[in-house]
Amino acid sequence: MINETVQKLIEAEDKAAWLFKTIHERGLIVPGKTERELNAEVFALALELLGIKKYWHKRIVRAGKNTLLPYKENPPDLVLQEDDILFFDFGPVFEDNHELMSNKDKNGNERHWIYEIHLIDKESEIGGFFEQLMH
Repeated sequence: MINETVQKLIEAEDKAAWLFKTIHERGLIVPGKTERELNAEVFALALELLGIKKYWHKRIVRAGKNTLLPYKENPPDLVLQEDDILFFDFGPVFEDNHELMSNKDKNGNERHWIYEIHLIDKESEIGGFFEQLMH
């Protein structure tokens, strides 16, 4: 039998893969759109389809040269270009679990790891990244 943590990992991976596929199928990633516009569209889609309202860190969509910058930077909003590299970094809180937003669990214990998913669609030559703080 799969333990609860592993089950949550599988569910998070399934949700992330499905959302990533839906972003691609709906044609949201197109040249001429700004990073901020794409970020807002992905946020709206995650809310509409998965009910995600909370994120445990800022949501990031970066294109081109902005993909080289560290997390803490807030670069100017770029317009997506035809062959740009695109980077997503979202930290959704599933099922309104506020515990996932802190560095300690409900018993005061330090959390020890972050679950990360890297999604790549080789046929379309696009990829995405998903992470979730797990206890």
